[in-house]
Amino acid sequence: MASRSRRRWSLRNMSTLASVLVLWQGLALLLVVPVMRFLFHGALDAAGTPNLTDQSFALLTHHPTSLLWLLGMGVIATGVLCLQYTSVIALAHALHTGSAHPGPTAWRSALRATGTAMGWQLPLVGLYLLLLLPLSGLGELSPLTHQIGIAPFVTAEYLKKPLSIAIYLSATSALFYLNLRLLATLPALVVQQVTPLRAMAASWKATNGRRLRLPLLLASPAAAVLLAYQVPGRAMAAVAEFPGVLLQTDSRLVAVLGQGFSRALTFLILVAVTVAIIHILLVRLGHRGTTSTEPTAQPSTAAATGVRDGRRLAFRLGAAATALVMAVVGAPSVAAAPVQTADPLVIAHRGYVWGGVENTIGALDAAAAQHPDVVEVDVQQTKDGHFIASHDTNLLVLSGRNVNTYDLTLAQAEKTTVSARGFSDTIPSMVDYVRHAKKLGIKLLIEPKVHGHETPDYLERFIAELQSVGPLEDNIYHSLDADLVEALKARRPDLSVGYTIAMTAGGAPDVNCDFYVVEQASYSPRFMAEAKAAGKPVYVWTVNREDRIRSYLYDGVAGIVTDHPDVAREARDHVENSHIGALRLREALEQLAQVVPSPDPVPSRSS
Repeated sequence: MASRSRRRWSLRNMSTLASVLVLWQGLALLLVVPVMRFLFHGALDAAGTPNLTDQSFALLTHHPTSLLWLLGMGVIATGVLCLQYTSVIALAHALHTGSAHPGPTAWRSALRATGTAMGWQLPLVGLYLLLLLPLSGLGELSPLTHQIGIAPFVTAEYLKKPLSIAIYLSATSALFYLNLRLLATLPALVVQQVTPLRAMAASWKATNGRRLRLPLLLASPAAAVLLAYQVPGRAMAAVAEFPGVLLQTDSRLVAVLGQGFSRALTFLILVAVTVAIIHILLVRLGHRGTTSTEPTAQPSTAAATGVRDGRRLAFRLGAAATALVMAVVGAPSVAAAPVQTADPLVIAHRGYVWGGVENTIGALDAAAAQHPDVVEVDVQQTKDGHFIASHDTNLLVLSGRNVNTYDLTLAQAEKTTVSARGFSDTIPSMVDYVRHAKKLGIKLLIEPKVHGHETPDYLERFIAELQSVGPLEDNIYHSLDADLVEALKARRPDLSVGYTIAMTAGGAPDVNCDFYVVEQASYSPRFMAEAKAAGKPVYVWTVNREDRIRSYLYDGVAGIVTDHPDVAREARDHVENSHIGALRLREALEQLAQVVPSPDPVPSRSS
């Protein structure tokens, strides 16, 4: 009986902690995120740039006023994150030690720990909370850090060959190991009331478990690779489909609610895991309920217990409502009307990389069997001024030779063997690649890449080689180089030319182009809204998880650049069949009335 009571109390404590985490999330979204946006735009305005990109980053860091705005953002974000995590940890400690007043006790402890963290060791705390935790995938719980991480396209570049995979897994293992050893830093900061540096030392000592360390160290890279690809995407997509399947309807409202339910479930699972980790860390630090100096809770009257239980119930219902509202409001189809793209494109990234080596004829043939709308290909100029299909400037990873494309003639490049994922091929010329695509009836998205060793007549040669194969307007074009995009658009206004963005924050850049191709980590509702206002479609690259593909399609993007065109086509069919779109309140009620059947008389046996 006693063990059952302790188990109920333990579950009650965990639900209380989960509720606090959820409410912190809502508070951060409602109050802190707008402040951060204000400071960020102040930094942009001071530097005279409309957005932050890899090219404009130096402007912000070298401008004194912009730098002050950015430092302010860092201080506020560190303080809020520290208070968020320490308040939950302090509450867990107070509940575990049986404090008579866990709420006030936890709040005082959290304020004391945060005050200590915001002292002269603040840069160390900021580095830990804003960089180390997010880069290891542990920043998803806060809206301030959930977008910080290694961009998926960077990870994909390291998963081509055994050598690059080994480098990636080594770096991932090092990050995971460092986080594993420092995971008890914040609990130590709260319960031991020490400085951040001493808390890190205490964490390092507390996590010195040889039996667990090696298996976790070995298993973490494999888990990271697994989680980065299709498993969670398909699982969350199936969760989002469940309400529609259950009700046997393709209603827009049900599809929106399915998306919200999927997001809420993902977040709540993350909250539950976080609460469990906090409990384990407190135990690991030796705080099992026997070290508190606070008075323990005494038995109370039935009336007082009822009032307290009522407050707890209201608190948890408020947290549940917060999670549901955040999830549903976060569904892109509710937030804003999508751009009108009747048929979003499925674009095979560099051909079909699971059926051949990227940017080779073999990968192009494999892509044709997947039936994408467009195939994306990268081209670079060789030493003698011709063009080849290649993404990497240095060919070490794919060919095993430490040689650059601009040091090779066309003939030498065409004799170079490249291999990846068990496939081998030779580097084709741009002319041969485009000619073969025309033979297959495939439209191309051609990306001329700039490596800094181009000839002065680079653009003229590029256009001339393409014209030797056929009309340039048969294909579409994009580039990471804004000057090249505008030069091509000025030379050939009739062509469809896009500007590709690897990293941006703050909105769509002002470049003379027809569309944007944005890396998924830099995509945002604001970017989409500004692009829509400018009348420019948005493509997102390189998106491989099914749930993310659906999310972008629900947002109304014009195309998905992916390594899995078959998955993207299935997702597009599902989204188009669900008739999803922005819902006004009246439309939502009408949809709901169509889904929920009205009560009918029980039919007779004869009927």
